[in-house]
Amino acid sequence: MIVIAKNAEEKLLRTLRAEREGMSSQRCFYIAFSKSKRPQKELFEKFLQALQDLPETYMAQVYICQDRDVFILLSGFMLRQFFDFLEKFSAALNMPELETLGHVFEIGVHYVQLETLCQDKISRIAWEQSQIREKERKENAEKMAFETLEQLDAERVATVSVRRNDRREPVVLVVDDDQLVCTLAGNVLREDYQVVLARDGKNALCAFVDEAPDIVFLDIMMPDISGYEVLESLFQIDPDAYVIMFSGRKNQENMMRAFEIGAQGFLGKPFTRERLYHHVGKSPFVQSKIKGDTKGGRMPAR
Repeated sequence: MIVIAKNAEEKLLRTLRAEREGMSSQRCFYIAFSKSKRPQKELFEKFLQALQDLPETYMAQVYICQDRDVFILLSGFMLRQFFDFLEKFSAALNMPELETLGHVFEIGVHYVQLETLCQDKISRIAWEQSQIREKERKENAEKMAFETLEQLDAERVATVSVRRNDRREPVVLVVDDDQLVCTLAGNVLREDYQVVLARDGKNALCAFVDEAPDIVFLDIMMPDISGYEVLESLFQIDPDAYVIMFSGRKNQENMMRAFEIGAQGFLGKPFTRERLYHHVGKSPFVQSKIKGDTKGGRMPAR
């Protein structure tokens, strides 16, 4: 008997494909343990013990999936024998409902169903792993954002809004890890505004406190702290910050999340000069300087 637990879903799928291409008439026996509430250890101890009682001539290949479901490839194993096996197994566990969890597939006939089962399990594993990675990334990003905030000069943090209001010239902060995006945005906006560039989340927070910008263009995807965590941190520093998110993936989910946190706008990439100026012109801090409500300022060219 061969028991396969590591990457069982992918290995089973490869075996099934090989059996199908070889025009095999072999059966695949399936037990949906994932639908049982019994403890996994108890189930598998009894299950493997029951398999040991099968004659070695059957050459059982047992695939134990991550969700606890089991696939068994047995050469020469008859349909009646499988259900006899299930009956004895369920009796040993005093678990009569186990018999309803067993299914038999003819690989040649039911290959599509088997492939779908495997693919669904593989996709589920990939999704769960991506969720784990995203959780770890978010925890690391939040930790880095917190540490960055802790290191910022408290006096400069407290005076961001005052320094912004007292400054005559509008300042635009552009945050993107793509050098080309920063260069293009910077070259366009420098015609009329002071521009500060930042290539990652940590430098964005530092630049915001140092420069007290009138508007921030903030990318979502960055290497250290994502734009969402940066956005939340910016509002901790200054609840009145005016932030426009931009991203190459302008989808509804990205937009809704940015707006829920507090972003005032969303700009897709690639962007035009007109769209950049449109958003800059809507910043109340830029408008105030253009109208001369502080110490003056010059009207940007159109």
